Amino acid sequence: MIPFERAEFDGTIPARLRRIVAALPAAEALVEEGRSLTYAALDAESDRAAAALRDLPQGSVVALVFGIGMEAIIALLGALKAGVPAMPIDPAAPPEDVIGLLAQVARIVTAPAQEAWCRDHAGSTPVQVGVPADAPGGIARTPRPEDPAIIYLTSASTGPAKGVVRPQRSLCWHAGLQTRHHGYAPGDRIAHLSSFAYAGAIPAILGGLLAGATVEVFDSRRHGLLALGRWAAARRITVLPVTPPVLRDLVEARLPERQAWQPRRIIVGGEVLRPEDVTALRERLGWDCPVVNRLASSEAGMIAEWVVDPAACQGREVVPVGFAVEERGVAVLDEQGMPVPPGEVGEIVVSGDYLALGYWQRPELTAERFRPDPQRPGGRRLFTGDLGRLHPDGLLEHLGRADHMVKIRGYRVELAAVEAVLCRQEGVAEGVVQAVRMAGGDLRLAAWVQPVPGATISAPGLRQRLASVLPDYMVPWRVGVFAALPRSAGGKIARGRLPPLRGARPQGMPPAVPPRGATERLLAGLWATLFEVDEIGREDDFFELGGDSLDMLQVAAGLYEQRSVFITDADLLEHPRLADMAAAVDRHADQAAQTA
Repeated sequence: MIPFERAEFDGTIPARLRRIVAALPAAEALVEEGRSLTYAALDAESDRAAAALRDLPQGSVVALVFGIGMEAIIALLGALKAGVPAMPIDPAAPPEDVIGLLAQVARIVTAPAQEAWCRDHAGSTPVQVGVPADAPGGIARTPRPEDPAIIYLTSASTGPAKGVVRPQRSLCWHAGLQTRHHGYAPGDRIAHLSSFAYAGAIPAILGGLLAGATVEVFDSRRHGLLALGRWAAARRITVLPVTPPVLRDLVEARLPERQAWQPRRIIVGGEVLRPEDVTALRERLGWDCPVVNRLASSEAGMIAEWVVDPAACQGREVVPVGFAVEERGVAVLDEQGMPVPPGEVGEIVVSGDYLALGYWQRPELTAERFRPDPQRPGGRRLFTGDLGRLHPDGLLEHLGRADHMVKIRGYRVELAAVEAVLCRQEGVAEGVVQAVRMAGGDLRLAAWVQPVPGATISAPGLRQRLASVLPDYMVPWRVGVFAALPRSAGGKIARGRLPPLRGARPQGMPPAVPPRGATERLLAGLWATLFEVDEIGREDDFFELGGDSLDMLQVAAGLYEQRSVFITDADLLEHPRLADMAAAVDRHADQAAQTA
């Protein structure tokens, strides 16, 4: 192992890389599909990439548009060496997330495979394909530890992308923790599976290279998850960083090499890890290697992690994300900025050195999220916008975004808790629950589901299963089943791009039988407005459409307003089928007329 000294946290990526190259010039640095680069060769190629940027004026930003592969890593190292802030962009990301930002950079650097994409979206921004043969030699600038290094685009899963500016020293600290906490060292083979535009790739790329390990590149989007398992076994990967969905897919594929190979460590992050994920890894693959669950963000870098103790996860909906890492403080605060008691829910607030500098060209947002630390003069705290709870021993649970705690029918609901129940249902590979605001102003829960390969899920049947185990206010009003859910560059579910569930008739319901008579048509109109469904049939069931007793009050009010029929919601609840409800309304109206 080449020690990563504490003092090197305050250094630069090029300085640490020079130390590794000097110690291990002939060692493998990068491997991809039969091609490999030694550390000496990687150093030379990234020097060329850096030299091609020397003509950019001070303060320029370069966009790097590459798929998963060696070229992306070389280009990134080149920008880091040149002291030019790099904005990594995944060409698989939707153009609307990055189109405005591309217009603000000085240059776009890309590979031939992505040239067409870049020219389609570059506008007037110059596009450089590869390293020009006539690029000037030498590197113009030597970056300083505090200089901006990488601008990560974030929040594409929940809205428009914004740039998070990480300085050189922040990246050094983040990379160095992999050696200090996880023993990254020469001889390790670190799997790099995701886009370099994802801040979660830092531990694999920079953590591996700055430790003298071999970074093994695998494009899982192109080759698939079954191939990933075979590749990892063939390459004898020692550290496997994955998101929970990838881990589940690996288990589902039941690697044929289950007895022949396992990594020395699995590192999980990016989404919620469930206790049953760890159990399945042990029982179905026979792996007993440590599993690390961690919490990180583009703004903070590493926040917390731990080697998962299965016994400590018993009875929990989700696996905790661990304890605060080196040089990091974690607090859970209420809306007044005061610490909440242990076990209570509040906003996760991160303190310490090595935070991001802020948001690129967004000073108001920077001031809102990065605030002075009253405990450390000159220090800053990051208000993450995430909810969590701290246990007395310091173990942190991550409960999702603050806007994932909602009020439904007057009850506080943690969306993560509903998602955990949803994802435990048979046949469900991934599930998302969100609160959607209806035309009338009410919030309702909606669920999006991706089945496990080969499984068939009935949306109404799944909703019925949820209704059997959840209180009525936590049951999603609508469930949509999709072959695949949209993903961000880092592999997270892109919540802002989920398919709409309004309007169309709910999945799994039979074709609508047209209403008969004035009362059925009146009720169908009331239901259609209430549930925001284009087509309501006479055989439809009020509860199967997502209705509850409070909704029935609105139906009763609508009947009184439009037909002057006073009928209680209790009477209506006895007849959930539309045709039966219409018959009950007609009987009630007739009885009222006879007694008038």
